Amino acid sequence: MDAPHRSLGEGSAAKRFENIPDSFDGLSYDLYPLVITFRRFLLMLDGTLENSYFDRFYNVKGKKDLGSSLVALETLMVKEVNYEKFESLYWPHFKVELRKTLDSYLVFTEIMSHIKGGTRTIEHGKLSREEYCDVSENRTSGLSIEKRSIIYEIFEKYEKMKMQYGEFDLSDVVIDLHRRLRNQRYKGDNMNFAYIDEVQDLTMAQIALFKYICGNVEEGFVFCGDTAQTVGRGIDFRFKDVRSIFYEKFVLDSESWNHDRRKGKGRVSDIFVLSQNFYTNSEVLQLSQSIIELLHHFFPHSIDLLKVETSLMEGKPPLVIRSRNDGNSILKAFGQSRCKGENVGRFGGERVILVRDKLAREEVLRVAGKEALVLTILECKGLEFEVIVPIELDSFYPFFFLGQFFLWFLSGYLRMSCCITSSPLHL
Repeated sequence: MDAPHRSLGEGSAAKRFENIPDSFDGLSYDLYPLVITFRRFLLMLDGTLENSYFDRFYNVKGKKDLGSSLVALETLMVKEVNYEKFESLYWPHFKVELRKTLDSYLVFTEIMSHIKGGTRTIEHGKLSREEYCDVSENRTSGLSIEKRSIIYEIFEKYEKMKMQYGEFDLSDVVIDLHRRLRNQRYKGDNMNFAYIDEVQDLTMAQIALFKYICGNVEEGFVFCGDTAQTVGRGIDFRFKDVRSIFYEKFVLDSESWNHDRRKGKGRVSDIFVLSQNFYTNSEVLQLSQSIIELLHHFFPHSIDLLKVETSLMEGKPPLVIRSRNDGNSILKAFGQSRCKGENVGRFGGERVILVRDKLAREEVLRVAGKEALVLTILECKGLEFEVIVPIELDSFYPFFFLGQFFLWFLSGYLRMSCCITSSPLHL
């Protein structure tokens, strides 16, 4: 099962859901092994239970009155609030005194991963103000009680606005599924094995849903991921949290727990780390590791400090350019080389400029030329390039941007042989 990278309504539902039923009840044998996205998993789990979460958005009594569920859901998904919608349509409406010391991405992450998506929300829904502020005393928190109180106030206003607009976010769906599964018996197919890929893009509450479809806690689950490849917006993920929630919510809740405990079983598997990198040269890995160490030093609870990656490949060391004028020259050179057809490689292009978001891309294209290949961090996942120039336009975030960028190097998807820029450019 692959984790989500897009909003629930993105793309054509008819194409993505073709030949896949609306529930886990009585799946045909020829559908196994069943390979679906996490969001499709949510929709199928919702369809397996009574009183669909999505019925509330229509003036009907049940799903049978909706006609084609695909058409209904495709229409419905425009109501989902993802980070982009939160940042553009919700964030500007909060009071300036609440926003001035906080970043919209941090607030959205706290809402989705902790207030509405943390381990404690599985049994009782979203956290109360007291519960959330109390987390600040926990060793895993880096936020003060004062800042958490402000974040919770923003959260309350966000919930009211969302209700007024008739919209929902992914955590609302997950909370409702947990509530119904506590009160209803799951009647869908019971899986023998569940392989969850890209687990780093899921919240703890989302991960906990898998326990309902597979009871084989001894050997039936594999969680695979890489914190260096996190693309899910609003996700605060660590592998140690997955181990904890698997033990507490999967193993201890399983019917075989008491039997296994008497036999001395029930131990949670170790984390297996693949530390050999076959894509990135050792020079880039060394620079990447130094960034990770800095992130772990200043934000020790925000990232897993795993075994250092190694590579047998040798290459040119990364070049850091701090001059704004030189940076502009490089951008223009990239654009010109692409115009001359020099930028085409076996993966569609060997040179790329990376930016944080689509707005930054427009600014870079203005300098580099419309022919330059400019991608966001999310868009470049899974692609390979020989020469990469990450550009940060907002001087407030250069460190975080570079940290995220170099984590991508460790994931083995990007290679660099020429240059990067670490300072904001004057564009």
